[in-house]
Amino acid sequence: MRHWRGAVVLAGVLALLASGMAWGAGTIKIGSVLRLSIGAEHGIPAKRGVQMAVDEVNAAGGIKGQKVEVIFEDEKDSPTASVNAVQKLINVDKVIGLVGPMTSGGTLAAWRNAEEAKVVYITPTATSPKISGIGAYLYRGCSRIDAQSKALTDYVAKNYKPKTVAILFSNEPYGKGCAEVFGNDFGKLGIKVVAKESFLRGSRDFKAQLTTIKGTKPDILFIPGYTPETAPAAAQARQLGLNQRIIGVYGDMDEEYAKLAGKAAEGHLIAGEYDENYDTPKNKKFRENYKAQAKKANEPENIMFASLTYDATSMLLEGMKKNGPTSEGIKKFLDEMKDFDGVTGKLSFDQKHDVVRRGVAGGVYLFEIKNGKYVQVK
Repeated sequence: MRHWRGAVVLAGVLALLASGMAWGAGTIKIGSVLRLSIGAEHGIPAKRGVQMAVDEVNAAGGIKGQKVEVIFEDEKDSPTASVNAVQKLINVDKVIGLVGPMTSGGTLAAWRNAEEAKVVYITPTATSPKISGIGAYLYRGCSRIDAQSKALTDYVAKNYKPKTVAILFSNEPYGKGCAEVFGNDFGKLGIKVVAKESFLRGSRDFKAQLTTIKGTKPDILFIPGYTPETAPAAAQARQLGLNQRIIGVYGDMDEEYAKLAGKAAEGHLIAGEYDENYDTPKNKKFRENYKAQAKKANEPENIMFASLTYDATSMLLEGMKKNGPTSEGIKKFLDEMKDFDGVTGKLSFDQKHDVVRRGVAGGVYLFEIKNGKYVQVK
C-alpha cells in the first residue's frame, strides 16, 4: 500500500514539474504580432529582437521564478489579419502584454481590441500621428513620421538646397502617409512638389511613373515605401537617366536595399531609429549577440528593427519584474518610467504614450548609404 501511495505522490510531483511548476505556477505569456511573411525582411529581425529579450530574462531566472513564453502571430500587412491576431492572443492565449503590430494600418485597426481587454500594447515601428494618445494601454516605441520628416527635410534643405522634389510613393497607409507629411514639410521649406506618382505593393515596373517624373526635372526624388519596391524603383530611375539624389524613409533601413538598388543606392538618405555605435554596455552586448544569432540562423539581418522590438519587449518584462506579471503592473511601470536603459537610447513615454529618447534630437537619426552601407550622418 505504501508503494502505491508513493507512486501516486511521485506521479503528482512529476506532473507538476511537467506543467511548469519548476518555474512557478505555469508560464507568463506575452504576444507579438509582426511582419512575418509580407515585410519579413523587417519582421524576422523584429522577431529575433523580441525573443532575445525574453531569452535573457528566462536565463536569469524568469519573472519571480516563472518562465516567460512569447507567442508570435503574422500581421500579413493586413489590418484584418492584425485584428484577428490580437484577438486570438488575448482571448485564446491569454497574453498579458503585446509587442506589435508593426505597421500603422495594423496598429490602428487592432488597438481597440487590446484597449477593451485592458492589455498593454507597444507598437515598435508604427509611425502614424493618429496613434498618439488614442488609448490608455497603447504605447509607441518609435518616433512619429512627422518627427522623422522634419529631421530629414530640414537636413535636405540645408545641405542640398533643392528647389523642387518629385514623389513616387507606395500606395498603402505607410507610403501614402509619408508622401503627405514629407510633401507638406518640403513645401514649408520652399521646396515645390512638381510630381506625385504612386505604385502598388508587389510592383516591379516603375518606368511609366518615372518617365512622367523625368519630364518635370526635379532637383531630388523622394521614394517612400518598403525596400522590395523602393530599391528597384531607384535602380530604374537611374536606368531612365534620373540622376537626382534619392531620399527615402525608414522602411528602407535594410541591407537588402543596397543589394537591390545597386549603384543607385549610393547617397540614399533616410531617417532611422537606432545607432549601432550608441556607446553603452547594454547596446554593445545586444549588437554582438544579435549579429551572431542572425548569422547563425541565416536570416535577414536588420538590427534597427531588432533593436526596437528588443527595447519594447524589455520594457514589458521590466514592468513585470517591478510590479508583478499583470497588464496593470506593466502599465504602471510604463507610465512612471524615466530614462529606461534601452539599446536605442534612454527611454521614457510622454503624456500621449509616444517614446522620448533623451540625448537624440527629435529622437531621430539620419543615415546615408556610403560604399553600400548605411552610415549615420546626424
